[in-house]
Amino acid sequence: MSPTARDEAVAIAPAALQAALPAAPETKPAAPDSAGPKPVVPATLAPPPAPAPPAAKPATPPAPTFDVVRVTPGGEAVIAGRAAPGSVVTVFDGNRPLGEVSADRRGEWVLLPASPLSPGSRELSLTARLNGDSVQAERVVVLVVPEPARDAPPAPAMAVAVPREGAGASTVLQAPPPSTVETPRVESAKVAPSPGGSSTRALPPLPPGGVSVETMDYDSAGRVAMGGRAQPGSSVQLYLDNILVGRAATDPDGHWRLSPQRPIDPGIYALRADQVTETGKVMARVELPVQVSEVPKNLPDGQSLVVQPGNSLWRIARRTYGDGLRYTTIYEANRSQIRDPDLIYPGQIFSLPAAVPKG
Repeated sequence: MSPTARDEAVAIAPAALQAALPAAPETKPAAPDSAGPKPVVPATLAPPPAPAPPAAKPATPPAPTFDVVRVTPGGEAVIAGRAAPGSVVTVFDGNRPLGEVSADRRGEWVLLPASPLSPGSRELSLTARLNGDSVQAERVVVLVVPEPARDAPPAPAMAVAVPREGAGASTVLQAPPPSTVETPRVESAKVAPSPGGSSTRALPPLPPGGVSVETMDYDSAGRVAMGGRAQPGSSVQLYLDNILVGRAATDPDGHWRLSPQRPIDPGIYALRADQVTETGKVMARVELPVQVSEVPKNLPDGQSLVVQPGNSLWRIARRTYGDGLRYTTIYEANRSQIRDPDLIYPGQIFSLPAAVPKG
């Protein structure tokens, strides 16, 4: 093949090869969009899952309560109350645990101490534990357990629930029943006849129960003195926490007064007065809590008062300031001694601030 023919064949070959291949589809231009270009929408991400809420802390259990305190003359006790269901309740005698018990599903608990309570005055308190939390009762119980006297009927205990912080009313949980001892017969005193008059005179009526404690005071040396009424011509024996502190004889009008010979340490005591016969038989009895106080030194006259049986802050304020509502003046001046304005003890010594005119 001549060079010229060879060159023509090379030039024709691509055209023949292209003719042998299938034709490409015809591409039409895209019609313009009358609405304009569409905006670019960014991709939307799913929000992250919310964190799990923290585990709820168990609520603090409600404060436990004393509902029942019953003590027999022998010291056997039944103590019951309420607390959060399932909580562990501990009863304390002062700082000593008296016993531990669990509240049932209704929140009720009952404790029977393993040993009888010894005679004397004490304070019962209460705590409850649940889920690691411990809560105290808002009230404590002031309990006086007497010791049976010789040849005398057994005396029941006395229990009073008082607010722990001192604000609010007190509740009596157990109190001695009305006296069941024989009440002596009241007789008229024989006196010398007077011209035109009777040979007898009427005596004042006996106090309820036959014997009473009506006064409590201190002498200049700080010794306590007590007085009251009983059957004229009878004998009265006085006990503090069931320890005999003295005997006194009544005068023709039935009044008696006693100053114990031995010093009495300051503190709260169960005072008992027994009217007895010559053979020692108890004819009448009264018992009440009292407080023997330390007499302040250099206390100006007229600015102090010894609480008497039957006193209340209201009565003291009415007699001192002419207005019972001013009991708060006495309460504020003696807060170190007064836990509960509704519970004051005979024998306490209160300072009496000068009256301030109402604004």
